[in-house]
Amino acid sequence: MTGRSVLSRLRAVAAGAVLAVAVAAGCGEGGGDADAPGPAAGTVPDSARFGGSAVVAGREELSSMNALVSTGSAAAQIQRHVLFTTLVRYDSLLRPRPYLARSWELSDDSTEVLFRLREDVRWHDGEPTTAEDVAFTFRRAKDPQVPFANRSYFARWDSVEVLDPYTVRFHVRPTYALFLGWANTPIMPEHVLGAVPDTALRTHRFGTRSPVGNGPFRFVEHRAGERWVFEANPDFPEALGGRPYLDRLVYRVVPDPAARMAELRSGGVDLVPRISPSRVQEVRSSAELELVSYPSSEYVFVTWNQRRDLFREPRVRRALTMAIDRPTLVESVRGGFGRVADAPMGPWHWAFDSTWAPLPHAPDSARALLEAAGWRDRDGDGIRERNGDAFSFDLITAGPSQRRDAALLIQSDLRDVGIEVSPSVLEFSALISAVTGAERGYQAALLSWSRDLVVDDRDLWSCDRPDAPFAFAGYCSPGVEAVVDSLALARGRDQRRRLLSRYREILVRDQPYTFLYHVNRLDAHRQALRGLVLDARGAWTSARRWWLAPDR
Repeated sequence: MTGRSVLSRLRAVAAGAVLAVAVAAGCGEGGGDADAPGPAAGTVPDSARFGGSAVVAGREELSSMNALVSTGSAAAQIQRHVLFTTLVRYDSLLRPRPYLARSWELSDDSTEVLFRLREDVRWHDGEPTTAEDVAFTFRRAKDPQVPFANRSYFARWDSVEVLDPYTVRFHVRPTYALFLGWANTPIMPEHVLGAVPDTALRTHRFGTRSPVGNGPFRFVEHRAGERWVFEANPDFPEALGGRPYLDRLVYRVVPDPAARMAELRSGGVDLVPRISPSRVQEVRSSAELELVSYPSSEYVFVTWNQRRDLFREPRVRRALTMAIDRPTLVESVRGGFGRVADAPMGPWHWAFDSTWAPLPHAPDSARALLEAAGWRDRDGDGIRERNGDAFSFDLITAGPSQRRDAALLIQSDLRDVGIEVSPSVLEFSALISAVTGAERGYQAALLSWSRDLVVDDRDLWSCDRPDAPFAFAGYCSPGVEAVVDSLALARGRDQRRRLLSRYREILVRDQPYTFLYHVNRLDAHRQALRGLVLDARGAWTSARRWWLAPDR
């Protein structure tokens, strides 16, 4: 698990996912866009696709365009795919491809990585993008005085050397997750930010008033709480896709979901990422709209706080899971747009095995486990007790109505096996404080998580850091730690697949969480907006190739 900010990792319906894959064969060449061209390409000639503006409606303001200090997945998506470039990017098959780096070389002992940069990528103010910019970004990201949310990306990257203006060498410690950081951290301009003190980076005008990028779109305007506007960069290298088709790309802040859908129907916006399942029929009934559903990296779960006596026994946690009717929950809460989960790796992940069988919905087995653990209804009130204490707890959550509905279903299912649950919907900031704060006094919480392709969950199950921000459950397993440590050095997907299968087995046995379901994401767009490639990498991945129907 990477150290993405609590805000972006725990947002109840976080948008997009950070992806990474292992270094492939130690080197790479190329740089073109390996994605499919997207739906509805038809016979429209390339020359007819240029022009127009596309508008995307999002629920939240973007924190900053400075990748060294920003939080939130929507901002990260726009940084990576619109305004800036990363050294490496991933195609639709999750294969690493050079981007700003035209190639890379890994030493025989896997302790040095050499990047050779493209020489035709310029900052939008005309300055060349060079190895000095890469080194600057790395050093600031590693600097503990800089509030970079993803510092663990570079935990095994030790130092950097600039060999010439377009060649940079890193000294690293071997790990299969080598490119995770460089696929997700845009390069920042040293000539703009190099003299800015660490403490001033968060408030510097670069973030929200005058960002200078080097990507396919240039910054035009930001109106706080209202919109961000970007325009096509005519000088973006042809080898990287060249000038985008669209003249302008607009991100509008529309917090209300009903208002977002009204704008989509009227043509005020062209794309609404992450619609509610309750809006599916509305989209399908319109000839002008299109629904796209695909497996995302998000999963929804209940974390049982094992700092509390109620949840310290694995058999009790297994009973809780088997008492919850997760298949019905997926149908009723997600409208079937999801899949019952039993581990962090969902259908979108390369290691996912369709034969994995989650614990069944088995209330009788749950009752037997609770009886064996000493939880019995001794006074006939329908609630189990042990040592004079009732099996009763609060279940907290936040976010959309789906979370409330799920909590109510869980309440009903657990009541049927003699457990009293009191659901409580909090403000998001209060939920974050409850599950990550120093006191960590909550009992159970219904959350969601957007995970990385690279499985490094030490931040979740840390025996030596049980009160780390992401150690919600307070769960410690030497077996899990051994697997996760082995994953960092595993060579080849076959070995990693075996380790991940063992990892899943331990989680199914111990149930530190009840994994409820993997989310199938739902995005809606107007038919006139074409060239979209929507998948687990996020909604903005193909923004360079979006285009509008000529009659639009």
